[in-house]
Amino acid sequence: MLTLYKQESNGKFLYAEYWIEEDQVVEHTGAVGTLGTTTRMDFPGTFSNEDEFKNDFLKRYSGLGYKQASEDDGYMLVIQYPMKSLTGSKRDLWLKDKASEALIGELGWKGLGIVDGHDMGKTANPVTEYALNIYCFVMDETLGIQAVKRVLRESRLDYTQIKIASRELKSDGEYILKYSAKNKQEFYV
Repeated sequence: MLTLYKQESNGKFLYAEYWIEEDQVVEHTGAVGTLGTTTRMDFPGTFSNEDEFKNDFLKRYSGLGYKQASEDDGYMLVIQYPMKSLTGSKRDLWLKDKASEALIGELGWKGLGIVDGHDMGKTANPVTEYALNIYCFVMDETLGIQAVKRVLRESRLDYTQIKIASRELKSDGEYILKYSAKNKQEFYV
């Protein structure tokens, strides 16, 4: 999969991406935060291999101002669930898998970003506290947080327990709490 982004003059982002699925190339384009448009074509078809298609894709979209996100573009969101123990319960492990799956679908299909991993364990809080953290790279912080809240609420994945913090990637600053279901104002990774 390859995803390219273009920032418009009004600050909004567009995305263009492709992946190979079975014997087809799937192209998915749109405005970040929307489902966009999906087209499919037989593969290999006109192109004899993926490298040829990738080069054509890059040429077409680079000419329109699209580029790959750099390590400094976008935001890292942390979706945090409280846990009662260091290793978590069966429920915590289930929640990690189900929440990650729901977020992968929501962020991916709307061109917002990707789930970039998780961790479980003791937080940096001086008071002993355990948490499940799911990390998501997103291009648009506001749309990303809205999407996370919506999908976890609609999927009934303990939405009333979450905290969401964000860090802009171009700065090495701390995560800033952006949402807390229980109005707790402290956040520790």
